[in-house]
Amino acid sequence: MPRMRILGSRKCVYVLPLTAFLIMLMFFLQYHNLGTVTTTQTKYDSEKQELHFLYQYDSEKQELIHVLKKATMPDRTVILTMVDESHAKPGSILEVFLKSFKYGQGTQRFLSHLVIITMDLQAFQYCRLLHPYCIHPSTFEPYFSTKRRSVTTPDHSVLFSWRRNHVLMQVIELGYNIIFTETDVLWLKSPLVNFHPQLELSISCNFVSDGERAYSVQEGGIFFMKANYVTPEFLKHWKLTKVLYPDSNLDESMCATLEIHEELVDIYGFRVHRIDTNHFGGFCQRYDGMLEDAYTIHANCCDDLKNKVHDLRIVLDDWIRLRNRVSKNNATEKTALRWPQKCTQHSALKFSQRIHI
Repeated sequence: MPRMRILGSRKCVYVLPLTAFLIMLMFFLQYHNLGTVTTTQTKYDSEKQELHFLYQYDSEKQELIHVLKKATMPDRTVILTMVDESHAKPGSILEVFLKSFKYGQGTQRFLSHLVIITMDLQAFQYCRLLHPYCIHPSTFEPYFSTKRRSVTTPDHSVLFSWRRNHVLMQVIELGYNIIFTETDVLWLKSPLVNFHPQLELSISCNFVSDGERAYSVQEGGIFFMKANYVTPEFLKHWKLTKVLYPDSNLDESMCATLEIHEELVDIYGFRVHRIDTNHFGGFCQRYDGMLEDAYTIHANCCDDLKNKVHDLRIVLDDWIRLRNRVSKNNATEKTALRWPQKCTQHSALKFSQRIHI
């Protein structure tokens, strides 16, 4: 009997620690599994979010490709413009812009090749009411998310310049030639004859002087850019200069860039075709008979969108009258300009000389 009690005591000594160990092991395994499940769930959620982003990006890129394919000319050229909510609403400049294609000489066909890049949802929704090829702002959202400048910027081309360059880069890299036009440009006649089909850039640039030392470089509001291996490299360098010199305003103008960085133009072999400034007319350099000579009219030297809309409507009305006179063989005299009327803040600026690029 004493021997049996001793053995029983020994069993208790071993069983109790073993039981405690098993209980602790069970809790440890349960906790470890819970941590593993939590980590796996977190990783799954992260991967799911990433896949959703990639799918959304790919979907938006595919939408851009789809629209470009539908809008392209046979030589893979598309016409691009950009608008935000201030340019695309009832009574806005977008309406006058689109109307000019309908009344221009041989320009209505270009509406089927026009792609409008919208910078915000309001512009997109209104654009869809007027035109079939409007790109949703989410397609270029990383470039459009930063705060925009006031729409009263005197040079409208500066307003969207860097966002425009991102758009140009993506479309060029997809293999499409680009005719880029500002929305404050009236298309009176087909501008294609002014573009060199082989050179990287066809553009019109003016020096505009106030009679003193100060001057600015004004663009014609429209240019042609060729899709090849040279063009995206030049655009990438232009983008790099903005990163290195963020406070440089001159480089926001394509004409100013070509003027200032002539050596880079040569290094990259970026060939530029200079277009007669009379063919891409504007409010900065006015003369009687401009309507007869110009293929497009740009509302430059004007710092207010409402004033631009007012004066461009007068230009379009004069153009329609001129075409009616021509159709009746009654256009022997040069047309006197009735515009600009409200775009007068920069009326003192005078065209001084053509820029050589």
